[in-house]
Amino acid sequence: MPFRFLLVLLLAAAPAHAASAHFAPRELFRVPFGKDGRTLGTRIEKGQFLIPRDFTMDSAGHFYIYDSNNHRIVRYSSEGVYQMNIEYPETAKQVFAHADALENLWILISDPRRGLYYGVYDTHGKALREGLFSQFNQYRLHVDDDAVLHIIVSSDKNPDKVQTYLFDQDSLLMKKENIARPPEEHHRVRHSGREFYIDPVPSAAQDDASRIQQITDAERRPVASIPGQVVYVTGEGDVYTRVGERDIRVYDVDGSLKGKVTLTGLAAACAAIRFDSAGNIFELDGIPDKANQYTSTMPGMRLIFWERR
Repeated sequence: MPFRFLLVLLLAAAPAHAASAHFAPRELFRVPFGKDGRTLGTRIEKGQFLIPRDFTMDSAGHFYIYDSNNHRIVRYSSEGVYQMNIEYPETAKQVFAHADALENLWILISDPRRGLYYGVYDTHGKALREGLFSQFNQYRLHVDDDAVLHIIVSSDKNPDKVQTYLFDQDSLLMKKENIARPPEEHHRVRHSGREFYIDPVPSAAQDDASRIQQITDAERRPVASIPGQVVYVTGEGDVYTRVGERDIRVYDVDGSLKGKVTLTGLAAACAAIRFDSAGNIFELDGIPDKANQYTSTMPGMRLIFWERR
């Protein structure tokens, strides 16, 4: 069974929603900065205050925060209680982590010297499977319309050598795919038993606020145009687009606007949001200091839940 990505373009069944969508934020938990293993690390480099910026989560409510300053992935409960961590080499250039349906954690690391490493770990942090692809040293990720995650690997030493893999949950292997490279900006949306397609308009500008998406029906007849970059599609066919650094819009496949949310906090936090099947948004943000500023005196990170109502 191929690994199915749960958070970016999840097309599994989701509960029905009302015609409009409203989002109400609330804080789930906080994690302080510090040197204790249960806290998160920070550092100052070239005048920049570097803090954790990315995270993922599983269906059981665990949150995995990329503690990049300590070179590890840390798991917290839904209440912010530390549970475990998995370390990775300091030389890692790219790091990706996500949990499968069995709550096993997959970690993918690119290392300029060693190559491409993947490991699968159980809920206690024990390694179940590991592999190394020494001929590749970089990757990018693509989630198709069936929520299957594809890993497109390559090497800066041999740019013509490109291969696509997927995570196979049953065998715990990173399996080679003998298929054409999946289209990365084309989306298929199912709504009320019908299929629709979403594609970027080629002549539109490349920044999120100016991009335009064309919606067509199964016969490729134009239905509507919507602004922004597609970032998420629910099982009910609602389309989420990013139209600005902090601005998310929700559209029906007929092009009608159903809702919008303006995220708060750090720009990096807004860029790394995650979604669940109900269309709720999760954001890992810094905790402002006493002067309500995001400076080196901020005490830690907070997980914000934007509930769709």
